[in-house]
Amino acid sequence: MVFHKDASLPTGGYVHCHHCTAKQLLPKICPKCNQHKVTVFGLGVQRVEEELQRKFPTARVLRMDSDSMRTARDYHDSLEAFRAGQIDILTGTQMIAKGLDFPNVRLVGVISADTSLHLPDFRSSERTFQLIAQVAGRTGRGRDPGIVVVQTFNPHDPAIVMASQHNYEGFAARELSIRANMKLPPVSRMARIVVRDKDHPKCYEQARALSNQLSQTIESMKLPVRLRGPAPCPLARVADYFRMQIEIFGPDAATIQKLLTALRNARMLKS
Repeated sequence: MVFHKDASLPTGGYVHCHHCTAKQLLPKICPKCNQHKVTVFGLGVQRVEEELQRKFPTARVLRMDSDSMRTARDYHDSLEAFRAGQIDILTGTQMIAKGLDFPNVRLVGVISADTSLHLPDFRSSERTFQLIAQVAGRTGRGRDPGIVVVQTFNPHDPAIVMASQHNYEGFAARELSIRANMKLPPVSRMARIVVRDKDHPKCYEQARALSNQLSQTIESMKLPVRLRGPAPCPLARVADYFRMQIEIFGPDAATIQKLLTALRNARMLKS
């Protein structure tokens, strides 16, 4: 859960899950042991806004995120104020990384650029490269050149290095080579089946039974398909549900669809 500051609340804020939308007050002490104080740490947009205001006390800082932008009108008015020069520093989530065209922007900073790099997803490097390249494109759109500062704990990672060099062709060639060696999309096609249950052992047993059924079906149909899992999903628990995943890899979409159709006909799958 993510901590959101709110001075009007007795605990100073609330915690919010951005996946299942659950919210609750930040507890003063750990609800498990009832002894230790809950420690809040991390580097969210609110923390960045505080640091900017502390370091540049005379600057007009505007934060754009899901808390401050309630309606489309809020978003439009904020961007118009920035365009008109009424705002000196604009900070926010990825909603300000794409599509904005302000010729007077000369400096862009990317905080924690490698957050998505550590997600258990084969597209993590691609998404990291995309984010940095998109944010970098917001500066230097006028007559004067711009500067991009990227903060990262992995300054030598190829995705970050090549993004800072605007080396799209080099990154694409390297990434495609890795995907080909590992037989990952776009060289192959992929599907993911998610099993969820409020009981963790039951969730695992259901996923294992489905994986066994998949293996038997693949063998009987002689399909060129490989399985990976079952394994916990990257988000292993959402809204009280434990989640397990099975990944299916095949040479084309038709082959995978043939397998999934067989499972649906056997009432092993549902949407």
